[in-house]
Amino acid sequence: MEVARPSASVLVVSSPSRPDPPMLILERLPEGPSEPESVVDAPLIGFDAFSVDQRIFGWVRLSADRLTDLLNAHERVAVANAQVHHLVHERTTWIDGIVLSRPQLVAVRAGGPVGDPTKRHRTRLHAVTVRAGAYRIRGYLHARPGVAPLTEISGRPTMVPLSSAWLEYWRGGRRVAQWVGTILFNRDLAESIDVVGEDEVETES
Repeated sequence: MEVARPSASVLVVSSPSRPDPPMLILERLPEGPSEPESVVDAPLIGFDAFSVDQRIFGWVRLSADRLTDLLNAHERVAVANAQVHHLVHERTTWIDGIVLSRPQLVAVRAGGPVGDPTKRHRTRLHAVTVRAGAYRIRGYLHARPGVAPLTEISGRPTMVPLSSAWLEYWRGGRRVAQWVGTILFNRDLAESIDVVGEDEVETES
C-alpha cells in the first residue's frame, strides 16, 4: 500500500483563532525511563511521540480517554514540560509548553487506559510492517473477521494502533531498534504498509 511521503516540519505553535487543544502534562522525573512505583491521582503513562526528526517524551497523567481516542479526536495536543530529543543533532532540550500537530507525528507509543470493554469486538491479528521516512514499525493489526488488513486500516481514524510492536529508526547515524508494546502510527504519513509473516514482527533483526 503506497501513500504520501512525510513532510519535514515537526512542531507547531497554537493559533489563537482555533479552540484550545487538550493539554497533556509531561512530568519531569529523576528516575529516567523507568516508570515510578507509585503516583498521585491519575496514573502516569509513558508518552513517546516521534516526528520526522524529533522525539518528544515524558510521562502523562491520563485518567479518562485512551491516548488513541485523544489523538484521533484532536488534530492538535498541547504538551507541558516536554523533553525533546533531536535525532539528527543528538541534542535533548526541555520545553515548557508546545503544541503537537497530529499531521506531523509519525508515531506515538501508547499506554494507559484500554477503553470501555463493552465496546470491544472480536478481531483477528495480522502482522504488518509500516515504513515512514527513517522509521520502520512492525506489529499486529487487530482487524474485524473477514476484513482485509489494508481495508481495515483505510477505514480507521488517522492514528492506527498496532500491538506487540517494534520501532526502528536512525539516530545520529546509528540504527535504533526497540520493543514498544502498543504503538499508534499515522496512516497518512506512511510511505508503505505491508502485510508480512509473523516472523518479521517477532524478531529484532
